[in-house]
Amino acid sequence: MEDEDINGDAGSGNAGALTNENRAYERFRVSLKVYIRLSDGSIMHAQAVDVSMGGIYLEYGAPADEGKIFELAFDLPLTNEFKRVLVKAKVVRSVVIGSRSVYGLAFKFIEFGRGTDDILKKYINLRKQKVM
Repeated sequence: MEDEDINGDAGSGNAGALTNENRAYERFRVSLKVYIRLSDGSIMHAQAVDVSMGGIYLEYGAPADEGKIFELAFDLPLTNEFKRVLVKAKVVRSVVIGSRSVYGLAFKFIEFGRGTDDILKKYINLRKQKVM
């Protein structure tokens, strides 16, 4: 990824009908702010509901076209610090959630920023060990 510092300070669901048995990656419930770079370059934020090595599910105030690619950034709590994950991700599903004018956006990760896949792996390993 060219720009590896999407705005936002460090430290500061249900992803559809598939069951965990049908998924390539185990998902973990989270409550994280995710920064989204829109096509006009502006930065918006959404709330992550779950994350895996393969993607992330967000709640956001607007729909997104399936197949559209966005740059995302989010900070993961590790043992004693927060580390930023930078990814390009493709929208694979966009659904309205009830009558709240909130949309559930499922993203598939397609490219990690340099070294940030290791941060996500470390976070997931810690979650599996229930250290967090």
